[in-house]
Amino acid sequence: MASRGKRTLTDGQGYAERSSEGRISGHTLKIIRQSVGLTQERFAERLRIDVTTVQGWESGRRPLMAIPMATYFALRQTLIQLGAQPQLVRQLDTALEADQFIGYVLNRPTEDVADEHPLASWVINRTFTEFASWPLTACAPSTLRHLAGDMRRRGPAAASPALETGERAHFFEHLKIAAESAKDDQPRSALLRRQAYYVASFDDTPDTGEWLASMQRSEIRRLRRTSEWTPSWAVVRSGAHSLARLGDREGLQEFISTRLSDEVCEMANLNYWAYWLGEAAEPQATDLFMINLGSEAWRGTKLFRHLMNRLDPLNPYMEVVTHTLWALIMLRPGVLDPSAAKQVIENARQALDYPAVSDQSRRELETVVYALRMIDRG
Repeated sequence: MASRGKRTLTDGQGYAERSSEGRISGHTLKIIRQSVGLTQERFAERLRIDVTTVQGWESGRRPLMAIPMATYFALRQTLIQLGAQPQLVRQLDTALEADQFIGYVLNRPTEDVADEHPLASWVINRTFTEFASWPLTACAPSTLRHLAGDMRRRGPAAASPALETGERAHFFEHLKIAAESAKDDQPRSALLRRQAYYVASFDDTPDTGEWLASMQRSEIRRLRRTSEWTPSWAVVRSGAHSLARLGDREGLQEFISTRLSDEVCEMANLNYWAYWLGEAAEPQATDLFMINLGSEAWRGTKLFRHLMNRLDPLNPYMEVVTHTLWALIMLRPGVLDPSAAKQVIENARQALDYPAVSDQSRRELETVVYALRMIDRG
């Protein structure tokens, strides 16, 4: 594995004391509370606690993860009783997981992080990633976005959780050290590298972009010329996505044309998308699920809807969205939704008018359009 010299982390002790561990869940709680028109005072009254406790939770000064389980359950139940949507209240659990992850990274002062790292213990999904990246991007999770917009108009309070400059630098340097320390080809090491690369791509500084490009070259050398699925295949896949996020779309096009050339890898790509979006909902410990997940584990309707809405030539993942949509239709034509045919055809036409779309994507888009037209005529 290529390395840009020996990396060291500054001592992270003290970050949690500045409320880093409670910012995401506290901000989430505030959004949910405000969604039902509840003041901090009224909420505290219903919970039979002092209003300063609610203020502490929402600011992060008193992290929600530190409260007794019974208190947390009572808090969630009270929100539901007061009219909050249950699926919205459940987002608090994910926010707590994201806070725990951020806290781990910010308070890890040593380089020996590979063996017990959270990113080596389970396969993260889109929902978790949106919450964990919230302090890095100021982009609210999709499940909260409309409510977060309402909150921004209510006063001078921070619009989103955020990391201070030193915390942010520490966070991304930690990910680089974690990835470089996971040197073998075992599933957990490969998982750590893959997920560290992807989360690191939320840093748009040139240094991180150069580091990701260097790591991707090393991963491709590790994978060699084989097109068969291995844990390293999954790492290269995420590396290509990470670079595309930062503006380098050529690597993703190359991956599609060279690494998605057999049925096993095509299915692995589809299984990952289904898991990422929550359609294959069972938690996974390693990337081996990509080739072990049974065909009955997900239907594809949610995946189809997601992909059709992202047929946008300006989407950095346009190429893989197109290919995955094409592969999904080839594998499961039953996912084709006649009610969505016109929208998909229109989105595909706009993409086909974009000169930077690759020849392979053009062919696949034309196949998708043809299939949908046949359904529409039928």
